[in-house]
Amino acid sequence: MALHRLLGIDIGVPEPEVLDDFYQEIGFVGGPRKWGPEGMPNQIVIEEAPYRQLLEMRVACESEADLHAITKNLDALGLHSSLKDGRLRIKDPVNKWDVVVEPHEVSDVPEQPARLMNRPGHRERIGARPGVMTEPVQRPPRRLGHVVIGTSDILATHALYVKGLGFKISDIVGGLGFFTRCSSDHHNFLMTPGPVPYLNHYAIEHDDIDAVMAAASRYSRAHEGVQIAGPGRHMIGGNVFWYLRDPSGTFFEQFADMDQIVDDAAWEIREDWPMDDSWSLWGEKDQPEVFFRPDDMDAVIEGFHKQHG
Repeated sequence: MALHRLLGIDIGVPEPEVLDDFYQEIGFVGGPRKWGPEGMPNQIVIEEAPYRQLLEMRVACESEADLHAITKNLDALGLHSSLKDGRLRIKDPVNKWDVVVEPHEVSDVPEQPARLMNRPGHRERIGARPGVMTEPVQRPPRRLGHVVIGTSDILATHALYVKGLGFKISDIVGGLGFFTRCSSDHHNFLMTPGPVPYLNHYAIEHDDIDAVMAAASRYSRAHEGVQIAGPGRHMIGGNVFWYLRDPSGTFFEQFADMDQIVDDAAWEIREDWPMDDSWSLWGEKDQPEVFFRPDDMDAVIEGFHKQHG
């Protein structure tokens, strides 16, 4: 595929300094206002903004020829973009954030040694305690994996990202929730209907289930009122998850073991996932009401209309 990786996002919040402390606490490196895993210290860039919002999303393509192909797709949709210094930039006309596409080499994060497990008939961890217990430091987050947004025009948003930019659909929930990908991950960008465009959550990948449980447990024990949902394992995407709230009010998901799609023809897109029975295989069966109605939604709605009319 021409697109092959989610590079990063810019987030706008009224108090950027609270996120500097947060990202350092959860194990990202970088700062100030630019954070990410080791080797990618600018996957999440923080800027000051009048209300909580997504400002920019950056994705990688394979070559400059892809930029010209995407430009033609956007032109066919009547959408204006700019191509300068080897980067394509478009202002999402509905959602008001920027999308940047630029060539990068195809790569994944470096592999870390798998922790030994004992399974019936296959005992690997002999005479040793679990790695999550014996490793000298907690394993850090590995990368920004995906972004979930709400939009006031789901069909126009679908057209921009799928027909224009080249994201691929993996699954559809409720007829209007599109799980799309710009890599082999089941989803890097999920678009759902919302009262105004807003950032629902961003997701951080960990090495394994133990890493998710350890990281989320540590953060939730240290901070009151941050629990949103989980732990569980999603039906759509297959990943283990635990959702918490960051200090700006945005939800962040810690996840591991997501479905991978490397052969488009072999993957069956399911278009009839029901909204009320597609949340988790274990743990909480139902998605919490707050998930698509964050506590600060009224402030986000007011802020969007004040800034954009």
